Amino acid sequence: MKKSLLYKISSPEKLLDAWGKLNRTNKSSHGLDNISIEDFANNLDDKISSISKKLRDNTYSFSANRAVLIPKSNGKFRPLQVPVIADRLVLKAIAIELENQFAKTISKSDGVSFAYQKKLGVKNAIEKIKELYDKGNPVVLEADLINFFGEVDKNVLLTKQIFPQLPDDSLNNLIESALNQEIGGLESIQKKQRHYFQDINDGIPQGNPLSPLLSNIYLSPFDTYIKRKNYNLVRYADDFVILCSNEKECKKAFDDCELILKKLGLKIHPLSEGDKTKIVDLKTSTFDFLSITFNGKVFYPSKSNIDRLKSKIRDICNGKVEYNVLTLLKKISNVYDGWVSAFYYTEVERFSEELDIFINRHLFLALKNFEWKFTPSSKGTIPYKYRQMGGKTRECLSDKQRQKSGIPKCADLLKQKRTKNVT
Repeated sequence: MKKSLLYKISSPEKLLDAWGKLNRTNKSSHGLDNISIEDFANNLDDKISSISKKLRDNTYSFSANRAVLIPKSNGKFRPLQVPVIADRLVLKAIAIELENQFAKTISKSDGVSFAYQKKLGVKNAIEKIKELYDKGNPVVLEADLINFFGEVDKNVLLTKQIFPQLPDDSLNNLIESALNQEIGGLESIQKKQRHYFQDINDGIPQGNPLSPLLSNIYLSPFDTYIKRKNYNLVRYADDFVILCSNEKECKKAFDDCELILKKLGLKIHPLSEGDKTKIVDLKTSTFDFLSITFNGKVFYPSKSNIDRLKSKIRDICNGKVEYNVLTLLKKISNVYDGWVSAFYYTEVERFSEELDIFINRHLFLALKNFEWKFTPSSKGTIPYKYRQMGGKTRECLSDKQRQKSGIPKCADLLKQKRTKNVT
C-alpha cells in the first residue's frame, strides 16, 4: 500500500532530516512560546517523537506566529511572521517533500531563478549577471514587484498550482493552516507600525519556511514566459533584473513583464517613478542588486548594506540587548564573521579598514560602559579620514587590544573565507 504524503513527512526520520536542514544559525531565535532553537535541541528525540505522533493522529495544530518588523533600506519595515520552533520543523519537513513533488515545475526556472534552490544563492545570481554583462548586455532593467508576498493570490496558488499536482490530499489541511496562522506579539510592535500587519494573511507569510518554495512555484509562469521571450533574466525571489543590449530592449522587457505579472495578479513598480524600477546603463552608472553594487567591472557591498552592518554592530555595543563582556565580543564576532561569509566573493576590501575602525571605536565605547580599564597601549586613535566616527573624542581600541578581543580583522576573515571556498 502506498504511503500518504502525511505519513512520509511525519516519520521521525524525515523530521530529523528536516531539523538538520532547518536554519539554526541564530540559536536564540524563538517564536511566541519563547522556546529557542537551543532550548528545542534539548531532548530532541522526545520532541520529534511527540510531533510525529500528533501528525499521524491528525491532532497537530500550528501555533500563532510572532510578529517581527525588519528595517528596510528605504526607512520602511518588512513584516515577518516567526513560527515557534516545532512549527518550523513541521513546515520544513513539508517544504522538503513539496520540493521533491514540484521538481519539474522548479526546473523550468533553471538559469534564471536563484533564491531558495538547492546549491544556489546570491553568489550564483551575481556570477550570472557578470556572465550576461560580458556577453554584451550593459543596460539593466532593475525591477521590483509591489508587495509580492502580500499580493500573491493564496487561493489560486493552492487550488490551481499546489493541490492538483499532489498525489493525495493528506497534506492539504496542514498546508492551508500553515498559511493562515494567527499573529501574536503585536503588543511589542509600536502602534504606529502595526499597520504593516493589516491584511497580512491575504498573501503568503514572510518568515514561514514554506513561503520561499511557494513563491518560486507561483512565479514559475513568469520565468517561463520571460525565458521564452529570450530576455536575460536573473531573479532572486521577488527581486529581478533583466540585462539588455540597449535601452529600447529594456523598455520592451518592462512591457512584457507587466503583461505576464498582471495575469498572475501582481504589479511592478512603474518605470515612470524612476525609483524601485528603472533602467541603468552600466557604461555610465552602477546598480544595486541583493545588497551588492555592480559598476560594470567589480561587485562590492552596497552602501545600504554597509550601513545595516554598522547599525547591527552599533546596536550590540549600545546595549540594546544585555550582554556581559564575553557575550558582547562573541556577538560582534559572529555578526562580522557572518557578514564576511555572505559577501567574501565581492570586493569587500574597499570597506575593510573603515569597518575595522568602526568596530574598534564602538567596542571601545561599549567596554568603557563596562568600566573596562584601558592602558595607554590598549587605546588607539581614529585616522583623520574617519574622524566623523569619533564624535567628541578620537579614541578607539588599539590594534593590539583588538587582537586580544578575539574579533578578527576583516582582511583575516576574507583570507579565511576565500581559502576555504577555493579548496
